[in-house]
Amino acid sequence: MIFAKKERLLRISKNRVLGVCIYVQEQHVSWLTDVLLQEILQAIKPKLHDKIIECKQETRTASPIVKDEDTQINEDDSQFSYSALYATLNALILVPEPFDPNNTVALPEMLNINIE
Repeated sequence: MIFAKKERLLRISKNRVLGVCIYVQEQHVSWLTDVLLQEILQAIKPKLHDKIIECKQETRTASPIVKDEDTQINEDDSQFSYSALYATLNALILVPEPFDPNNTVALPEMLNINIE
């Protein structure tokens, strides 16, 4: 079975993001929109809450995505700034599939996970 992988960053605090890896079967890629992803995240939010708190308290982080605070001035004299942004060492893995009570969900082999 062939899966497509999409990656997103979920901001969990001012300067931390949680990587989200989404594996979806190629025939289902078209229906996985950003709106549907938001609905999926809302559905798992209660279970995700404790893990996010744990990630926020993590002292070790991966390399920064944005290193230092910086202020940029555009040609039209408008300004914006950004601060250091770090990815957590954890990642959220989602395998959304259409629900079918008669079939088990197939998982990407690379995850090495068994369904019980």
